[in-house]
Amino acid sequence: MFEKGRLVLASLWEAFVMALDAMRAHKMRSALTLIGVIIGVTTIIGTMTVLGGIKNSIDTNMRNALSVNVFQVQRYDNQMGIHMGGHRRKYRPPMIAEYADAIRERCPAVRRVGVEDWTFGHAIRRGALSSNSRQQIAGGSPEFADNNGYFLARGRAVNEQDVRSGRYVIVISEEVRRALFEGQDPIGQFVRVGSDRFEVIGVFESKGTMLGESQDTFNWIPLSTYYRIFGKRTEWGDTRSVNFTVQSWTAETYDVAQQQVIEVLRSVRGLKPGQPNNFALWTPSMLQNEFTRMTGWVGIAAFGVTAVSLLVAGIGIMNIMLVSVTERTREIGLRKAVGGTRRSILRQFLIESVMLSQVGGALGILLGYMIAIFVNAKLKYPAPVPVGSVVLAVLFCSIVGIGFGMWPAVRAARLDPIEALRHE
Repeated sequence: MFEKGRLVLASLWEAFVMALDAMRAHKMRSALTLIGVIIGVTTIIGTMTVLGGIKNSIDTNMRNALSVNVFQVQRYDNQMGIHMGGHRRKYRPPMIAEYADAIRERCPAVRRVGVEDWTFGHAIRRGALSSNSRQQIAGGSPEFADNNGYFLARGRAVNEQDVRSGRYVIVISEEVRRALFEGQDPIGQFVRVGSDRFEVIGVFESKGTMLGESQDTFNWIPLSTYYRIFGKRTEWGDTRSVNFTVQSWTAETYDVAQQQVIEVLRSVRGLKPGQPNNFALWTPSMLQNEFTRMTGWVGIAAFGVTAVSLLVAGIGIMNIMLVSVTERTREIGLRKAVGGTRRSILRQFLIESVMLSQVGGALGILLGYMIAIFVNAKLKYPAPVPVGSVVLAVLFCSIVGIGFGMWPAVRAARLDPIEALRHE
């Protein structure tokens, strides 16, 4: 038994060496055949790597997007992706800050309600110094930081007295601190947003990046001050719509709090039974689910590209193997004449076919790893190559090699030795 196993291994090794010799003898032809395999494997590994890295980043950041047991209520649904077909959102009345009082009074499962509105694309200045123009200004109630999972590195938060008095105070982002107060204590100093002068009362902790973009661009002023500067109406004349961040008392009352808020908002917005909600609830898990749904289609598209590439590569492998059978017809006849079996001939050509496919797969995997390294270096989020994608790539390459190499191998195995020896 041991001797038989040793002979089989020796035979396989001989077939492997002969396959390598055949590839070396026709380098250009082999390289052109491998392109399809390389493209297919690189596509699937690169796509799964990038999507996996994005998902890791979103999962990490969504866990920190809101505090524990907090959900958000807003005017429109929060959706990811591109909406095709020119679909327009149906008009919904703005969400107004006064709804927060109704939620506090009529929702016993709710612990606290925050009110906030945003404006984007501002530069914050101090004398001749200026931050970048990507700063976001949030007008918020005292619950803003706690409900959104923002923590202060120094100073204090906006309080109820600041909101009631409409004080010109601001909690600045880490980016603003670095740009305007590097090496200095910013607390008690003054900065300008446009023509308005604010006293710095606090600095947010850094939240790092998400998908390669800085999250340290959030600056917080009292909601009443925000309205005084930017108005209660937009430039289009519409009432400004606020967002609410709502925290339940416990995880057990989280769903109950959402249902109570929905009932109160339907009541204050005058909705009748059977009418759909004209507002939206948002939780971190909803965004994660939306991303998973979106990336599912991207994954299907990647598999489609991979399938087409491997099909083209398989046809190329079949072609090159048929040519190889024709060129080596006399060699096949000699091997059969000295005792070579159909099985050994079949095995030889199948190994060559699988070798071609697997070499292309190995190069594709290598390129996939290079993509992962590039993504990690440029976008600053973890994008490991999924082990499952590598296993899948190796499996696909084996299937392509065997599937498309079978007919040439069978043709070689069935050659008549006498006719093969006569071949010139």
